Amino acid sequence: MPHQVRARQAILDGEITALDAKGRPNFEQLQRRINVAEPGAIARLARSHPVVFYAFDLLYLDGHDLRPVLLIERKRLLREIFTPTDVIRYSEHFAAEPAHLLDAVKEQGLEGIVGKRARSRYESRRSGDWVKWKTADTSDFVICGSTEGKRQGLGALVLGIRDAAGALRWAGNVGTGFDAAMVRRLQKKLAALEIQECPFAPVRGLPKNATWVRPELMCEVGFANWTGEGRLRAPVFVKLRDDIGPPPRARTPLLDASAKEAMLTLDSHRLKFTNLDKLFYPNDGYRKRDLLNYYDAVAPLILPHLHDRPLSLKRYPNGIEKPYFFQKQVAASFPAWVPTVVAEGIRYAMAQERAALLFLVNLGCIDHNPWMSRRGSLEHPDYWLIDLDPHECGYDKIVEAAQWVHGRLDRLELESYPKTTGGDGMHIFVPLKPVYTYAQVRAFAEALATLGAAERPDLFTTPRAVARREKGKVYFDWQQIAEGKTISAPYVLRAYPGAPVATPLAWAEVTSRLRPEQFHLGNALARFDRVGDLLAGVLERPQRLEKAIEKLATRV
Repeated sequence: MPHQVRARQAILDGEITALDAKGRPNFEQLQRRINVAEPGAIARLARSHPVVFYAFDLLYLDGHDLRPVLLIERKRLLREIFTPTDVIRYSEHFAAEPAHLLDAVKEQGLEGIVGKRARSRYESRRSGDWVKWKTADTSDFVICGSTEGKRQGLGALVLGIRDAAGALRWAGNVGTGFDAAMVRRLQKKLAALEIQECPFAPVRGLPKNATWVRPELMCEVGFANWTGEGRLRAPVFVKLRDDIGPPPRARTPLLDASAKEAMLTLDSHRLKFTNLDKLFYPNDGYRKRDLLNYYDAVAPLILPHLHDRPLSLKRYPNGIEKPYFFQKQVAASFPAWVPTVVAEGIRYAMAQERAALLFLVNLGCIDHNPWMSRRGSLEHPDYWLIDLDPHECGYDKIVEAAQWVHGRLDRLELESYPKTTGGDGMHIFVPLKPVYTYAQVRAFAEALATLGAAERPDLFTTPRAVARREKGKVYFDWQQIAEGKTISAPYVLRAYPGAPVATPLAWAEVTSRLRPEQFHLGNALARFDRVGDLLAGVLERPQRLEKAIEKLATRV
């Protein structure tokens, strides 16, 4: 770009995109240019599918490293030295309310907006200084069939999703978002998968004249929300997901749907499961049987996170809308094979194996709340938990707070792992070597919370008393780090409508698109089958704090 950039040496940050006829970025068109190496093909595609480079940041200019310079100043310098063309363009910025901008991009049919802090420095990783806002939710679905239409024979794709037991259920149809080239591609792939039998159980509204296919092909679909019948509202096809395989087929549930009671042998122990038809989530139709089947399926993932930890039991014997009670002391009626540990004069239950876990679920333990330390080193936590709670603010604030925390922990060279709480907050785990006392870890957490309140007074509030917290901010709870305190474990169900699941996340998922209710009993197992244990590092990568303490001390 020697003619567009008036400089001897410069490093620009930007993005290459392909535009459709209305000037909107089109990922499918860009895909056709990726990984093409043959010169003749490159020349043809350059004419038929041109791309544009948008420059939005300036990192280096004529011997000067501009990364420590404020973003608004870097943009000013970029504009001064940059001469745009039809192919190489300057990315404008707008100082306006995000909600107003989001409404505008929705009207234009754009994907969303990126918000950047004007006074931020450049970082070569994700930080709390920039966020994305999407105009619609997206998710991955199984293509189970198609209907005929005027568009070269394709009317709509029939979509499916796996439920908690792995069974395939109809999620609706999508008939917009694909161009002629994608229609041809879909038809070729679907023709090779045709079957005679419908892959769904009979349900009202299912297309009668669909051509069914083996549920092996995945696609990403954007949508406004879910209908009450579990169908997508305003779906739009985004892209094929050739990079992932189909979700696992239906698994055999532990408990049959017709059984009112059951006597089973698990881990060489005899268990009686009772009142299996009892409604635990009345508005969602989930019964005690569904909870037991879920925990049986998720046991390989959750048990390593519960192993050797005292459990505080919160029991809902009649479901989420009826009274519950807490129990720490093991009752005399507990079978002798349920493992226990004495701490602070109390004999706590533990869940070392599937039988003990399901015994507790049968008692009405919807979620499971472990200590942050294990038997043998109860005075020394082996992870540090950051608990972010909203105080009269939306979940976008929780996401922004989590991104800030992630950025600061990165600077302290500490690995961290996020999860939804299943409620309206977020947990961030920082694995530790079990050599520090709770008081030492809590002091470190308090220092980070103090830094957060100082750097981002618009985002964080820290008073313990609810009445003193500032509205519209995120409460950084560091006082939860104490011997005997418990938190909801990863993978547990929560006692809220919708049957949400406390779900481990990749940091790349902690964006403005994230909503805690999107992970629930109906779809969580399919996700876990696909991504595995995203919190494995909490168990496998313990860290020391000394260097991080020295670095943090210079900031506070």
